[in-house]
Amino acid sequence: MVSSTEIPANGHTQTAQIPSLLTSSLRAVFDSFGDRIVSITANGSVETTNGTIAEELRKYGVTREQRTHHGLKLDFQQLTSNGEPSNPLTSDAREQIIDEIETVLDSEQISVDPDLTVTSMTLRVTEERLEEITPAQTSEFDLTFVADPAEPPVRERTKRQNAGRGLYSELGFNIRNLNLRSVVETATKYQEQTDGQYLSWGGPEDIRPKTPTQLAIRINKHILPDTYGMLKPYEVTDDQVLEIREGELEGGNSSATTTQTESSGGGDK
Repeated sequence: MVSSTEIPANGHTQTAQIPSLLTSSLRAVFDSFGDRIVSITANGSVETTNGTIAEELRKYGVTREQRTHHGLKLDFQQLTSNGEPSNPLTSDAREQIIDEIETVLDSEQISVDPDLTVTSMTLRVTEERLEEITPAQTSEFDLTFVADPAEPPVRERTKRQNAGRGLYSELGFNIRNLNLRSVVETATKYQEQTDGQYLSWGGPEDIRPKTPTQLAIRINKHILPDTYGMLKPYEVTDDQVLEIREGELEGGNSSATTTQTESSGGGDK
């Protein structure tokens, strides 16, 4: 069993590891997690401009412009019937959503595939390697991620990991990461005696995240994709601000895990 790592309020004495996805692209999230997504919110928009010359004022260079704004919002929540999902996010469902994005948001003004920016999502994963280092009685967990602005030390890396998608140059995405906010044993959601929450963080304003190091390492290594996953090492500064320790940002998903050791001894499984 792993104990929770909580950053003391008085400064630099401890680092908290937060698993993070260096993307907010819906297409990337769909490709990475598929039907393990049980809830997700995302949005996107495009504005087109049509201009026509005012013939009676042509010699004065007057042009009439009409701007049209098209927006699309996704707010998916998996429903259950008799204990089984009634609207699972299957490959067909994901394809239909992508088709709708292309229908609504495609434009001659962009040269890349239209996309939505994910603002939050919850994954339901079955992973015994998480169960064995927590007090959980089952191996099914819900992992909730929320989009936050990418911190300066990871902004360029985020842009590199999403190169070729035109997210920031053409689609107008803000540079954001999906940071892990909570890990909850799914079964405990239906029980009153325990909340089953083994990792919790309120976001960048929360200077005391409760993040078991072993749990963070295993989520990064076994749940997050190598392309986008990484551990963000946070510490509290003397000004009581949570900041990334740049000196520990060596490599991405796979290399980040090798710089950590588990308190139970030996390497990660």
